Amino acid sequence: MIESNLMHVWATLLGSLATIALVLMAFGIMLGMVKPAEAVRHCGAILGIIIVLMLGPGILLSAWLSISLWQRIAVLAIGICIWRWRQPRRKAGKKERQ
Repeated sequence: MIESNLMHVWATLLGSLATIALVLMAFGIMLGMVKPAEAVRHCGAILGIIIVLMLGPGILLSAWLSISLWQRIAVLAIGICIWRWRQPRRKAGKKERQ
């Protein structure tokens, strides 16, 4: 139940963002900021990004729910290790080195 509500809210949010992006592009065409020849490419890019953002969480959520508990723990452990590994390391001060 929570997953379906989350996905519904996500789809609504993305729909609103896509509408805003298309309206801004239409204003850009009317004001001469966007060339009509480039408008189709911009529309395709906007719609492509929205499709990926709508399908991505659904695929990840279904994959997450289909794996067992120990696999979830392993994925979280790997994620935490990668996150900690990517954080910048602190350099020791001059007083601590001596």
